[in-house]
Amino acid sequence: MLSGLLAVLAAGWLAASPTPSPPPAPFHWKVPGLVSTLDVPGEMNVGNIPIRLQVYTSREPVERLLQSFATASDAAGLYIPRTTRRVARQPHLTALDTRTLTAYTVILNPSPDGFTTVVLGEARMDQKTAPSTPSLVPTYPGARHVLQGNFEGARTLSFWAPARTEQVETWYRERLLAAGYKEEEPLVFRRGQQELHLSLKVQHMGTNALLFIKTAGAEGASLHAAP
Repeated sequence: MLSGLLAVLAAGWLAASPTPSPPPAPFHWKVPGLVSTLDVPGEMNVGNIPIRLQVYTSREPVERLLQSFATASDAAGLYIPRTTRRVARQPHLTALDTRTLTAYTVILNPSPDGFTTVVLGEARMDQKTAPSTPSLVPTYPGARHVLQGNFEGARTLSFWAPARTEQVETWYRERLLAAGYKEEEPLVFRRGQQELHLSLKVQHMGTNALLFIKTAGAEGASLHAAP
């Protein structure tokens, strides 16, 4: 679900046409059928844009939740693109506050027990910063829609590549093993305190890739610098 989340949040930032105005009250959506709330501390950084996440569990179905989010967004004066490219398999919707340059994206994941997991992301586009740290791993040649993320002890790299999944998998495996990583499980690599998960999926005549890098303690050396 993480790769879908990154893609959806990124796509929601591209529709802004802001006009200056006094800052409004923060947008708040009361989740219908709320069962529980998961506290997600800190901020995630994706594409150098800070993102806050909130995760809920609801007893309401996806259709009702989508309609509720759309109604609340419209009442708050947010802009909802009428035609958007679907960038994740999970139902999702993005609303943009053009006054504060804040994008709100809700992603819904129904479960077999009848409940729905609700992920609400808040992206502050006005706080975008320049890249401060290099990627820990190289990007596949010819990759497009490249996004880097940073959340506490974890780093992510996602992209789409015009290549078969086998080609992308082989390319990364060769470089990771040469850099001192060991493949402990299929597409799970470890070097010292650093663990890397590679997730690949066929999409649009190419491959969607997500690399999830978690480091215990201080961040490890980048793959570029490894002997």
